[in-house]
Amino acid sequence: MTVQATVAAFQALHRAIAGVTSAPAALPGSANETDLPLVITKPAEATWSQQAVGLKRQERAYLVYCLVAPVALGDAPDTGFQACLPLLQAFGEAYLNDLSLGGAVDHLGEVADGGVEVLTFAGVNYHGFVYRVTAVEK
Repeated sequence: MTVQATVAAFQALHRAIAGVTSAPAALPGSANETDLPLVITKPAEATWSQQAVGLKRQERAYLVYCLVAPVALGDAPDTGFQACLPLLQAFGEAYLNDLSLGGAVDHLGEVADGGVEVLTFAGVNYHGFVYRVTAVEK
């Protein structure tokens, strides 16, 4: 499995989560309000090893950014915060319900989130969250 294929499998899973509006295949240059909640998956650090002759193993972390609502002047901060909560729950459940990403990876390892926070994307602040999910591929 390639990194590109794993990112595509993550994005397919994200598109299936109720409430997600956009999980594009290509990294967007900005986030339009009509695209929110918007999910971006980026490959992070990896450990490569050879398990046996001809059997390579890659254990890579993927960072999943979910931009839920813009932090706008005049809006009550709780509005964006509250919008994040059901999605934060839904993402964790989706990962644990499909530990192979539909057969795209051997299995998902650690699944962790950093809670609701303000994320900056393309110079704009959004209420959202980040998941760090490890995928094991052979």
